[in-house]
Amino acid sequence: MMHTHRPQALVTDGLWRKSLSAVRSLGKSGFDVTVMGDSWFTTGFWSRYAKRRLLAPLASHSPEEFGRSLLNFLEKNPGVIILPMEDATLGWVSKNRGALEKMGSRFLVPPEESLNIAQDKAQTLAVAEGLNLPCPRTWRPENAQQFADLATQLAASKDLNFVVKPRSGCGSAGVVYGNETGPAAQSQFWRQLLPQYWIEHWDRFGPMLVQERIPAEGRGQGVSLLFDSRAECIAAFAHERIEQYPNSGGPSTDRMSIHAQEITEWSIALLKKLKWKGIGMVEWKLDPRDGTPRLMEINPRFWGSLELAVRAGIDFPALYARAAAEEKLEPRVQYPAGVRCRWMIPGELLRYVSQSRGKRESLVRFVRGLPASAEEWDLRDLRGFFAVVLCTAAYAFNPKYWKYLR
Repeated sequence: MMHTHRPQALVTDGLWRKSLSAVRSLGKSGFDVTVMGDSWFTTGFWSRYAKRRLLAPLASHSPEEFGRSLLNFLEKNPGVIILPMEDATLGWVSKNRGALEKMGSRFLVPPEESLNIAQDKAQTLAVAEGLNLPCPRTWRPENAQQFADLATQLAASKDLNFVVKPRSGCGSAGVVYGNETGPAAQSQFWRQLLPQYWIEHWDRFGPMLVQERIPAEGRGQGVSLLFDSRAECIAAFAHERIEQYPNSGGPSTDRMSIHAQEITEWSIALLKKLKWKGIGMVEWKLDPRDGTPRLMEINPRFWGSLELAVRAGIDFPALYARAAAEEKLEPRVQYPAGVRCRWMIPGELLRYVSQSRGKRESLVRFVRGLPASAEEWDLRDLRGFFAVVLCTAAYAFNPKYWKYLR
């Protein structure tokens, strides 16, 4: 057993940039941080704020081995605060919350029913519609054939720009945009007229929903929230996307803090309806046709642009850890608008080189503000910065991670 007077926290899935942000946040706030990862190329392992490294399989790859390693660690270190960073890890913690609580571990996760709703876009939209929150026009096919008939009909009519999304999942995997223009879109258009194309898509990515597509110029906005064990909101932060990769739709690479009272209130109401506990980010998109923000989804875990909130003064990882330890906290909702933070490696680099010349900024403007504006950069943690560079380069040679670049 470790003997320390510093509170202990464990950050899972240490490869990701949000995990590095959490490690730095907790370390600077006085926590003794353990980082969990499946490879010595796990970025968070090399931060100066990582006191211990726990090498173990990922919950997404081997939940049994992940759980065994985590429980063995927690048995020797009672009272550790757990920050589950990815969907599979969050799901494992949720399903095993009883065993973890018996070991004295501390964490904040939503009720399992609420988590299931948040991870299913169709169920999320149904709850939001019950609260009269604005949502895109949405179809929820019940099976692959119904989905194929609907998508084929919409593609053939050309009357509606639509988007197909997996009901569960995150990022751009499985997303298809229908009725787009341009040479590249035309080659895909003919495939979209075949029901078999859509049936294979359902078989590959799971149950789908179909939505009216908000025009591409509509601005994406997100509201990040933290609820304590009493389901009270103790932190709120809003941001707007400036750039993203892939350019057609994907994680943000450049974002800015904003004040957005309306969608913040709507987001809090939505998560309160679900009796939420812990972290959540509610994603919206402004419809440029009428200026209405429309609900996209709930992200029930720590989000990719976490570092922006930390730099703007809403330190979600430290607040989460303190709330999980049942510390009474005053709500944190005040922060400056206009703070920007960029995911440079490889997000902004890929965005810049893949964007058409007519849309991307000049090279001088692209490098303006660097390295300070890069979320990877931290003068107090240069080890962490160089780990981002080297580990990202190493993973670029591993085909298992190429899907994230795409």
